[in-house]
Amino acid sequence: MDKWEKIKTAQRMQDYIHRNLDENISLEGLCEAARYSKWHALRIFKEVFGKTPFEYIRALRLTTAAQRIRSNSDANILDVAVDAGFTSHEGFIKAFRARFGINPSQYRDHIPMRYMYFEPSPILNSHLLRNTKEYLKMAETPRTVTVTVIEKPNCKLVLNRGIQSQGYFDYDAEMGCDKFEILEAVSPTLDKVAFIELPPCMITPGTSRAAAAVEVPADFNGNIPEGFEIADLPTHLYMCFNGAPYEDENWYGEAHQELYRVIDSYKPELYGYEYAKDEAPIFNHFASAKDGVRQIIPVKRK
Repeated sequence: MDKWEKIKTAQRMQDYIHRNLDENISLEGLCEAARYSKWHALRIFKEVFGKTPFEYIRALRLTTAAQRIRSNSDANILDVAVDAGFTSHEGFIKAFRARFGINPSQYRDHIPMRYMYFEPSPILNSHLLRNTKEYLKMAETPRTVTVTVIEKPNCKLVLNRGIQSQGYFDYDAEMGCDKFEILEAVSPTLDKVAFIELPPCMITPGTSRAAAAVEVPADFNGNIPEGFEIADLPTHLYMCFNGAPYEDENWYGEAHQELYRVIDSYKPELYGYEYAKDEAPIFNHFASAKDGVRQIIPVKRK
């Protein structure tokens, strides 16, 4: 079995789990979705996701439970436990505390210290992004990338810094993708969570240019997750590159490459600007079929 057949098999199992998360997911159903025997299906799942199907499903259901508790202050913990597939209140509390480091009743008002939400994107998308040139050809139909100059007001960043990593995948391997998920619980925010590339003036000793971050108001006084810090971000001009939405989720990797090709060939000098990557962070926002891909680069007037 080649790599891509293995990934597509894992995607079929992932789709089956997400479609049936509120039901009794059976091993037989999972194997039927995989189109392989029990032994092969379980081996492929563990190899691709790094978890057994049971561990994956439990993490998803605990995430759903945590989101329900946070969004509904009147939610009954026992009802949440039953809906999450737990047969006892005690078992749910134990599993919840093991994952989030905090009891469900305390979770409403606190950002947990441990691994936050488990909301994996389609596994095929992740591999397409890493291996676009291997798996996809360039799109034949020209598409639009919108370029807009914006001024971000003075605000703050809640961020987790990399140590040696320089790019997104390095940071993900070094610090863990959960750092982005933890930031989702920060409130209020000014924009979506992003992977950022820090300018030299914002890099602290013993850390790298890579970070997970979210922008918050200048007067922010909310909770900062453990292991994160807050930094000032002065007013600055940025050039926002936004790729067009795309219909096929499997086009995820090419959508990124399309945007990067435009940025590489774009000449801001023709419009009276120049890049100022040494003065402010570069924001790399996560892509979606609905919103496309967005990268925001600091600029200054010539």
